[in-house]
Amino acid sequence: MCDFDFEKTYGEIGKGFIHVHHKIDLATIGENYQVDPINDLIPVCPNCHAMLHTEKPAMSIDKLRKMICIR
Repeated sequence: MCDFDFEKTYGEIGKGFIHVHHKIDLATIGENYQVDPINDLIPVCPNCHAMLHTEKPAMSIDKLRKMICIR
């Protein structure tokens, strides 16, 4: 999303660290839905993850990307 690299910034403790965002809010898909990690999740840094959830339902990835590119 924003290309933040935890390992580059924090060294070994940041290696492999990332949040994942559900492209479709879990509350809207029901209990029986099987999450497909490839198609349903996207890795994002914690800051971008928080910004995605400033809207309900969550902001789209494309919308946040456009906001980041403007600045």
